[in-house]
Amino acid sequence: MVEWLLPFYDNKNEYIDLFYAITYCQGWIKSDKHAVTVRLEPLQQPSRRAAQKQFCRKLTDLNALTPSGKSLVLEMGLSPLK
Repeated sequence: MVEWLLPFYDNKNEYIDLFYAITYCQGWIKSDKHAVTVRLEPLQQPSRRAAQKQFCRKLTDLNALTPSGKSLVLEMGLSPLK
């Protein structure tokens, strides 16, 4: 998964640190009948935030399912899910 960040982040010396920064973000989870949505707080640096957004999109595009058959959606945003 760490290598998936390479196309989205120019600083090759920091992409492992970026992965940890993304995975340790605070966030919110919302579950409904069809999906589990995870919204992560955006990172501070614009280049890291852009990579975070693309990484979330890539993970969502994998169309992963929870054991109960719900879609897993990852996104970033400033506010809790409603």
